[in-house]
Amino acid sequence: MTMNVLTSAAREGARLAVVTAPDEAAVTARVRDVCTSAGIDAASITSITVTPPAPSDPNRRVTVAVEVNFQFIPGDILSLFDGEGLSGTIPLRATSVMRHESL
Repeated sequence: MTMNVLTSAAREGARLAVVTAPDEAAVTARVRDVCTSAGIDAASITSITVTPPAPSDPNRRVTVAVEVNFQFIPGDILSLFDGEGLSGTIPLRATSVMRHESL
């Protein structure tokens, strides 16, 4: 589920980036909105990277990448079983690449 949300957030950010300059602040805000509206804690988002098209790239590719720390075993569940040392996080990353709509 979390991976699907990250993929959707990266795609939404890329969709916005390809029709703007890309506006990095707007793209970052859009990615955060998608993540938080789906229940991903904003504090777990470790990075949102917007890479504009390179001048030498004939395809004018824009890349948006999102990374979060996913807590795979919540501490509250493990406390019921005396398993405090078993919780942890893993980094999840989703990337979307689209062609910029400039002339």
